[in-house]
Amino acid sequence: MGLPYEDWPVREFILCLDDQEWELLRLRQQLLARFGERCIVESLQSPTALLHRLDELEQRGEQVALLLIGGQILHEGGLEALIELHQRVPQAGKLLLMASPQDELVTLSVSHAGVCHYVVRPFEEAQLHLCVESILREQRLQRTSETLLHTLREQQKQLEAVQQDVDARVRERTRALEEANRRLTQLAATDGLTGLHNHRYLQEHLVLEVERSLRTGIPLGMLMVDVDHFRQYNNRFGHQTGDEVLRRVARLIAEHRRVNDVVARYGGEEFALLLINADHRVASNIGERLRARVAAERFPQTHELPGGMLTISVGVASCPTDGTSAASLLQAADAALFRAKQGGRNRVCIAGEPPLFGEPKAVRLQTARVSKSG
Repeated sequence: MGLPYEDWPVREFILCLDDQEWELLRLRQQLLARFGERCIVESLQSPTALLHRLDELEQRGEQVALLLIGGQILHEGGLEALIELHQRVPQAGKLLLMASPQDELVTLSVSHAGVCHYVVRPFEEAQLHLCVESILREQRLQRTSETLLHTLREQQKQLEAVQQDVDARVRERTRALEEANRRLTQLAATDGLTGLHNHRYLQEHLVLEVERSLRTGIPLGMLMVDVDHFRQYNNRFGHQTGDEVLRRVARLIAEHRRVNDVVARYGGEEFALLLINADHRVASNIGERLRARVAAERFPQTHELPGGMLTISVGVASCPTDGTSAASLLQAADAALFRAKQGGRNRVCIAGEPPLFGEPKAVRLQTARVSKSG
């Protein structure tokens, strides 16, 4: 319920307006006797003096809690002053001291000047005290409500600021989580040595691309690439040098891929390419350009390799010509690569081509994947 009036910490101003000096004196004495400890009671004899005093109080930041207006002064310009006062301090209580409740100015005061209380003269002191105390309590409740409302609005602003901060943090964490998930997904599909796609990524996309090729009728080319004599090179010069060679070969392959092609490290020194919309002719041309580019690259210590340079062998296959499943297409490209290795390396072989001249019968009949010596 709040503090009782006697404990209210604000000293409130009560301004009394009447043109009768003796009435003002008696009124002020009555008010001071009951409210003097908590209120400042002032007497004024003209509307002009009242407005002037109000200006002074506003400059000091003081607020008027109650205006007591003698009924007779309303007939002498007091109503206009009361209306102006109501416009300037609408929160202040207004109490009329009237000789008769039928005075037409009472109605005008209520409708235009915010008056909501009046006392008919002659009145008893207790009646005046009760009416004034009621108004002051209303003022106290109004101020308490305004304070609470202000506090609630400030707390609402703080809550909104906290909520905005929380929302910003959530968005930041969400972005960080999405980025972490994206990086994890990328790492799960990336070969750590070369930065190309890994074996898992290739297998997943090979299935998808074969299905799309069969559905659309657009051929899917596949290249299997193996670095010639790599094991011999790796054993001779060490794994660090060998790893650098694999990274450079991977870079050369990536540089010669088309926008929609998939390049992956299949394992060890083997690489694979999925070529969108590539039949035997297109795929073999890409493979040949890649073979020539690697052969032209100057790798370290390659003078000790057969032929004095590092080379690659390439097997070519195409869907649906050589296979209508991921496994059969991979097997066909792998068999073509095996033939290129057995045929002397540093060459491109196409699945389903006639056997190379002098190729051993065992090689011609090769259809399953066979481990290669490098």
